[in-house]
Amino acid sequence: MNTVPSLALVYEDPFLLIVDKPELLPTVPLKDDPLDKPTLLGLVASSYPEVLSVEGKNAWEGGVLHRLDTPTSGLVVIARTKEAYTALQAIGKAELFVKEYRCRSSQRPEAQLPAFPPFPYEDPVSCGGREVTIGSLFRHYGDNRRQVRPVLADSPKHLLDKSTGTWYMTKVWYTGEEEGASTFTCRLTSGFRHQVRVHMAWSGHPIDGDAVYHGKVQQHLALRAVAVEFPHPITSQTMEIRIDS
Repeated sequence: MNTVPSLALVYEDPFLLIVDKPELLPTVPLKDDPLDKPTLLGLVASSYPEVLSVEGKNAWEGGVLHRLDTPTSGLVVIARTKEAYTALQAIGKAELFVKEYRCRSSQRPEAQLPAFPPFPYEDPVSCGGREVTIGSLFRHYGDNRRQVRPVLADSPKHLLDKSTGTWYMTKVWYTGEEEGASTFTCRLTSGFRHQVRVHMAWSGHPIDGDAVYHGKVQQHLALRAVAVEFPHPITSQTMEIRIDS
């Protein structure tokens, strides 16, 4: 029997909400999903119906500013007014909206992952905790374009032509060992689908539970959005919201 999780509200003011999304709950519905499909947006709207009237990038996504992959848990920011949504969109485009993730990797691929270019950056573990910036374009890949692959400036033209045309950066810090696994902090100011998952797998440290990108087989994806930082869309006061990883 499926049960609807309770709403884990982390922050609230008249303009925005920050909630802790459970793993395995979609952030928003797809365009053609049935109205009663459980999503984070639907859960939030049951207590804060005004988020549905914001109609952001897509009308069916309400005031949700950014999505997390369904297996990923953690912080999601949702606007309660159109004014706040528009301001937060501008803040994101100015790369002033920072998202921080924690993840864990227990194994390294035996061979380079299919259709991934050679990794041109330093190994985050070998750097001993020093920041490593991983950057790439992205292209869709595989059946129904369900996966993505990194693309570099010197990649073949046919891959560049299929790429986003936008460079995405993930800053990675190795944070130690935990029960036989390496742990990492990842920070980014602009995001693409599966960005952290792909950049970690590309670096040789696929995230545990990520079967799509060759991570250790386990029930749960070891990826959690643990912090957001941004100027408040109305007051411009610096916001920094964190939760335990």
